[in-house]
Amino acid sequence: MIFMGLTMYLGYALYERSQLEDDVVAEQRDDVVAEQRDDDVAEQKGRALSLPDVMTIVRKDGSSLEIRLKSRTVTEIHFERISDGETFQFGINQLDETTRELVEQYPMGSISSRASAVEDNYVQQLRVAIARIDADLRDTEIEYAASSSKTERRTLRNKAEEMNADRLQLEAKIAERQ
Repeated sequence: MIFMGLTMYLGYALYERSQLEDDVVAEQRDDVVAEQRDDDVAEQKGRALSLPDVMTIVRKDGSSLEIRLKSRTVTEIHFERISDGETFQFGINQLDETTRELVEQYPMGSISSRASAVEDNYVQQLRVAIARIDADLRDTEIEYAASSSKTERRTLRNKAEEMNADRLQLEAKIAERQ
């Protein structure tokens, strides 16, 4: 019964934390938009732009998209869509004039794909570790329910608390990377 209560409390705490993180993400998105405006002003003042950079592109038909510009050539840009992280390439001639002028101020070339691959692998390893902890927590919960010994239950409860703490640390590392 205590284990179930502890599990429910931790679930509630994680839910509350995720709600706070959603608010932080929304604030960060607002900051990104403000940064874009600042970058536009800085562009006019002659500050050098570098890759990768978050920006909003506008097509000739007026549609816009928030992206992370990864690289550019003379004729096209390579970017990651912010909303889902999917990667695209797009012809510069399909951009409206203001966006095209802004994109052309970025240096040609790309960011190190090797560095981003290492970063992605690290986050993937953290997610695998979290999944392993989740499986261990399920097994511990089954053992707890099957046990009639108070000592064994206390040991299992302490083990579950440690695993939940480890899980929270791994989630925090993932949040730092993204």
